[in-house]
Amino acid sequence: MTTQTLIDTTVATVQRTGPDRLEVRFKPGTTLTVPGIQEVLKARQALGNGVRSRVLFVFTTDETDFDMTRITTHYYAGLPVEQFTLATAWATRNEHNDRFARLYFAYFPSPVPNAIFREEREAVAWLDAQVVQ
Repeated sequence: MTTQTLIDTTVATVQRTGPDRLEVRFKPGTTLTVPGIQEVLKARQALGNGVRSRVLFVFTTDETDFDMTRITTHYYAGLPVEQFTLATAWATRNEHNDRFARLYFAYFPSPVPNAIFREEREAVAWLDAQVVQ
């Protein structure tokens, strides 16, 4: 079991902020790529300590650049995401990021409860309502 609470990845910081809560904060000026997202997934799994966590994703206020291969890759395929994730909420913070997040999950539905919000406070409120089982 790790005592580490923060992992700095290429595209985001991943931090354990509570016993069953992780926050992924994307960095400004980065392009979301397949390797970058895979790095975030590994960090989430490592910081989860075997606990199914509620995960808050927060985009920057800028329009995030997305590598188009990122939008066509199913990140959860073959990964036991249900074993380390209870639910995910996305704070997109602008129309551009919101559109890309919704497009991605339209093609690749999440295996765990998932919701997309424009504002961080709405995403946090929704995550707080998710019951740990």
